[in-house]
Amino acid sequence: METLEQVKLYILSLMFLFIIILLMALKMPVCDENLGCCEFQLYDYLKSNWLACLMLLSIFICLIIKRDFEFDLEGGASDSLMIKKCQSENYEHLTFLSTYIIPFLGFNFDSPMRLLAYLFLVVLIGVMLVRSDKCYANPTLAVLGYKLYRATLSDGCNDYNSVVIVTKSDLSSGDNVAYKFISKTVCFVRKVNSVK
Repeated sequence: METLEQVKLYILSLMFLFIIILLMALKMPVCDENLGCCEFQLYDYLKSNWLACLMLLSIFICLIIKRDFEFDLEGGASDSLMIKKCQSENYEHLTFLSTYIIPFLGFNFDSPMRLLAYLFLVVLIGVMLVRSDKCYANPTLAVLGYKLYRATLSDGCNDYNSVVIVTKSDLSSGDNVAYKFISKTVCFVRKVNSVK
């Protein structure tokens, strides 16, 4: 289950790449200047924009993944952890963006063989990120308001050291959080009110 969660997080990290490819691949209907109007054939338009349609579907899948992660954290906070110490790790978002996403901007999507090579590259990057447990370094989450922290968490009996936390909350030592681990060292959290 942890691997599936990390794969979903990696797919979510590609959402803005999908938007960029959608904009680059979108072909508008051709207008005939002699007739003064545009002939629009839906089948031909969809056929010429298959890559843009695929990117639109991919963006929709990313939005579902985002909703699922947020839904998981909306449940009750009966199981919570306390933050013993934490520090910001927000620079990780920029590392991912500059290393993996920006190089795709110069790619050409006209050749089927190039598309296969790009797909292979995206899958290879995903495998490396999942295996190295770095899927949390996610520019999409940063744009959506998520922050990264490295923290020590405690359940009262055990400490969990050097855990990467992905959250929309501002966190500090002593905060209680509802949590969902997506790997042994990465979890999504939501700050909960302390019971006093």
